[in-house]
Amino acid sequence: MKRFKKVLALVLAGVLALAMLTACDGTTDPDKVIPDVDTANVVDTVNHMAADSKEGLGQVYYSAKYSEITKELLNNWLENREKSVTYAEEYQKIVAKMGGNAKVVVGLTDKNVIPGLTSGNPAVKGSAKYDVLFKDTSAYNLADRIGVAFVKTKNGTVYQLVCLFDVN
Repeated sequence: MKRFKKVLALVLAGVLALAMLTACDGTTDPDKVIPDVDTANVVDTVNHMAADSKEGLGQVYYSAKYSEITKELLNNWLENREKSVTYAEEYQKIVAKMGGNAKVVVGLTDKNVIPGLTSGNPAVKGSAKYDVLFKDTSAYNLADRIGVAFVKTKNGTVYQLVCLFDVN
């Protein structure tokens, strides 16, 4: 009987060890996987600027889902920025896809539906001014997700857009 208990304990220890090794498969939430170094740099820069601000603003978390929406907004801006009615109609269609519980709070919002390049967001890659994201700290404080998009135009210019989303 004593020998049986020892063997049973050894078998149970082995089963527990295997269960511990197989319990975690290393997958992560695909919505939080940052696709490239440029996107990671933007997210890090925005979060560092927020933390270093005199208001000590909070962190925003990358979202692949909201980056896709940001990319659609940037494409709409690139294609229709000279046609205000078309731009506004397409903008409304894009943001409607988010559902009622999410909204763009900083970036291409309905408040600045036709921004110029002077704002720095959207901008030619490398000339983006992230400080425009912090102009209205009350809007920034509503944000909990960040979307980052890069679009290369036919002439080779790469534009980027950063939008902050309130998804609560």
